Amino acid sequence: MAHNSRITLPPQQAPQQPWKHLWQQTATHLPDTDNGRGGVVVVPRSGRVNKLDAELLDDEVAGMIRDPVSRAFSLVDSRFVDRYRDEVDAAIGAALFALSAGSARRRATYGQMVQNLEYARTGRGFAQRMWMLGLVTVVGRYAWRRAVAALSARGWANQPRGSVQARAWSAVQRIERVARLAALANLVVYMGAGQYRTIAERLLRLRLVSARPQLDHSVSFEFLNRQLVWHAFTEFVMFAVPLVNPARVRAWAARQLRAVVGISAAAAVDPAIAALPEDVCAICVATTESSGAGVDVGIDADVSVDSGASQSPHRAVNPYVTPCAHTYCYVCIKTRMLAEADECSCLRCGSHVDRIYQAC
Repeated sequence: MAHNSRITLPPQQAPQQPWKHLWQQTATHLPDTDNGRGGVVVVPRSGRVNKLDAELLDDEVAGMIRDPVSRAFSLVDSRFVDRYRDEVDAAIGAALFALSAGSARRRATYGQMVQNLEYARTGRGFAQRMWMLGLVTVVGRYAWRRAVAALSARGWANQPRGSVQARAWSAVQRIERVARLAALANLVVYMGAGQYRTIAERLLRLRLVSARPQLDHSVSFEFLNRQLVWHAFTEFVMFAVPLVNPARVRAWAARQLRAVVGISAAAAVDPAIAALPEDVCAICVATTESSGAGVDVGIDADVSVDSGASQSPHRAVNPYVTPCAHTYCYVCIKTRMLAEADECSCLRCGSHVDRIYQAC
């Protein structure tokens, strides 16, 4: 008798991988670690550079408003802005502060908003401390500038030593030096702690923090590199441009162009200039003619070819002679040689002039 029997095999288990075993052991400790933290959330600290850049941005905003305001007032009185520059700056600064950090809805200036910063609402009397900050930074700065300007205008700095005015001026100078030293010390502390940029913020306990910590406001290295390179290039250009002689550049460009095209370097000679007496400076005559003074460079009553010495007002002063034996004023020919370098040529004959000699 045949029996139908089925053989049941035990289920085949998948091979256990080593990382799964390690994960199971580690996962048992994760809840304990989370509970031990007590729900503390780590908030990233705002960068020190961002806080300093916010101050620069505030100055740029004030400058952007100052320019159209100055142009508007200049239509009424051209000297208004020069006389009341401090008042205009104080008014612009007060308006910007009142609309930004002084407002109940905002806790930061416009530059700080761009940098994702705001003042931390900590301690009592936050609104009062913010208005105190505006009074110190805007009104206090304006009052100090006006006071120093008034004392300087009255000549207190030049009063005899020992007088009341001289002692008051010395006290003002000492206060300014102490303020600068305190600002420097605060900057050193700020670079280490990164909390209070200015002395006013430190005294009022107003600290800048990230407005939205989840936003990363980091600047890429490529952008910083481009900014540094461009800044260095502009500084070099501003240094080098005053040293460039445009006349030398034009002479060099003309020489290179003639060399490429194959044009002769011989200069054209004006017959009227060539006919001038020997003791007349051709450069003086050519300069006067080009200025439109109506001087005839040819032969006239004042300039006679037959006479041995002319009575022309363009007679060479401190005469120097070129290698082609033509006479010029020392200042005229030397200036022309310095301006045109090795492209200097004689106006009378077109010869190349590379050196000069004092006339006997």
